[in-house]
Amino acid sequence: MGTHRIQYEVLNSHNEAETGRIWDFEVHATVEELQAFEKRGYLIRENLFAGKALSALRDALERLDEREAEKRDRAMEGKKSWGFIPRYLMDKDEVFLSLLKFEPTLSIARAMMGPLIRLRGLSARISYPGNGRLHQTTWHQHLRVISNPLPPWFSRPHCIDTLIYLDDLNEKTGAVTLMPGSHNWLDREAPRKGTDSETYEPIEGEVELRVKAGSAVLIHGNLWHRALPTVSQKRRMLILSYTPTWLRKSPHGGPQPEDGLTQTFLEEADFEEKMLLGIGGYT
Repeated sequence: MGTHRIQYEVLNSHNEAETGRIWDFEVHATVEELQAFEKRGYLIRENLFAGKALSALRDALERLDEREAEKRDRAMEGKKSWGFIPRYLMDKDEVFLSLLKFEPTLSIARAMMGPLIRLRGLSARISYPGNGRLHQTTWHQHLRVISNPLPPWFSRPHCIDTLIYLDDLNEKTGAVTLMPGSHNWLDREAPRKGTDSETYEPIEGEVELRVKAGSAVLIHGNLWHRALPTVSQKRRMLILSYTPTWLRKSPHGGPQPEDGLTQTFLEEADFEEKMLLGIGGYT
């Protein structure tokens, strides 16, 4: 994996303490990879986690799955389900909080969207096979508020979602399917929910990805994508999301835990850590 350095100057002499002035950092990607990411809307990182690092993430998610069994069972009612989607993971286990400043993905987010970045959240999706259930997802996007036609001064939202797969993606667990370039289709949206004949069906030009456990796929939040059915083996995925600091946090998953780990962490957090957790980084 290639790297390169980049430097940004934030033009905010009014309050440099809140945004910093000079950001100089190493990007865990080549210039050519970032150009392809911009065009296609996704970037693959094979074997980003391995060995003890991968095992730690798996174990932490299994502990959470057991603690929130009641929520999990409610989420899986019915024949079709997206599976269990626990949220606010950094508030629930130190292992997840360690991803706060994970440079292999954070540096790419800063290179693509500028240095003033916050975490929109860390969540997971666990899908289970069997028992008459069919766990898969429709075509969807994660961040979509585009007006059609575009107003003259419309501010287009950007988001990078890092899909970290803790299990192999294959025909047993359910591959992920992407529509390259769809994050730039500002005059249309993904097939709507409620029309099964469209929302679960292939689209001409789609790309099906099968990656090994520990790999990640970074996508623009508006890239059309779907998960194929989980057939015979459990499928576990983390979703580490980045946005510019001035975008509001994710509305999903109910209120943030009041006694979560991030609340204690913030008491001694530095400038960068506070920004990543939503404090500062904007005027």
